[in-house]
Amino acid sequence: MYHDRTSGFYGKGKLQAVQLFNRSKYLQDIPEIFKNPKSTYTDIERAGERFIFALYNNTKKLVICHWKRGSSERKIGEIVNVSKSTVHNIISKYKKTKSVKNIPRTGCPRCFTEREEKWIVRKVTCNPKTSSVKLTLKAQQRFNKSTNPETVRNILRKYNFHGRVARRKPFISKEHPRARLEFAKSYIKKPPEFWNSILFVDESKYNVFGSDGKQMVLRKPNSELEMKNLTPSVKPGGGSQMVWGCMSAVDVRNLHFIDGMMDKYMYLDILKQNLQQSAEKMGILPHYKLYQDNNPNNNAHICRLWALYHCP
Repeated sequence: MYHDRTSGFYGKGKLQAVQLFNRSKYLQDIPEIFKNPKSTYTDIERAGERFIFALYNNTKKLVICHWKRGSSERKIGEIVNVSKSTVHNIISKYKKTKSVKNIPRTGCPRCFTEREEKWIVRKVTCNPKTSSVKLTLKAQQRFNKSTNPETVRNILRKYNFHGRVARRKPFISKEHPRARLEFAKSYIKKPPEFWNSILFVDESKYNVFGSDGKQMVLRKPNSELEMKNLTPSVKPGGGSQMVWGCMSAVDVRNLHFIDGMMDKYMYLDILKQNLQQSAEKMGILPHYKLYQDNNPNNNAHICRLWALYHCP
């Protein structure tokens, strides 16, 4: 069955199309093949595909002509033999475009509606680690629409979602931020004199050659191997040195070099050799407080027990 692209001829077959031609005022424009009773159904099909659209363009012009003369939509429909809704659509389109011709479209019609796009965005918001391929399959199952994963990526870019490598951070539970906030609030209003008696200790690693971080460079294409655009490296990496240090509001004191991997026993020896000596040089003995991070070596039972008896 032949289906015209316009609403006035939906569901009408070949023979009905011929009848419409015969009843129209444009009979003189119809090819002889339609007037020949010996024409086959295939001949009518081929010719109809070429002329139905031309006929409908003339019909639209006729609708606009009667509308400008003041005729009602129902009366115009009876004159040109189309439904009232078709007449209304033709007139509405003419009011917007000032033409009965089809305006060229900007491109391929959108695959997903705005509501469907927001459903995709909600899925990404709930699970940012899902892939565009999996998201495409879920959208296909839900909306029964077959599309390319790149279409889903374009939708996500439209809502400012971009693929990035996730940054690594230590795993923390919901209790950790709450405890840190309470800790910060308890010390935020302390007077400056309070911090004069605090002794901070920590460990840090320093590279002998270069850095472990990324080095950005602004260069032109195909110039990555020029000397000025390279980051030099040595075998086997240049080496590094781990150190332990302490500081307070008064001064910076002992710096201890750590050889090998540090465990709780090595950390305890460092405290015994440097902590009391540094506090004495700073002049904060005997009333000072030791502050350190939550390193497993720092929280070892023997280290905490030693600090309990030797630090005020």
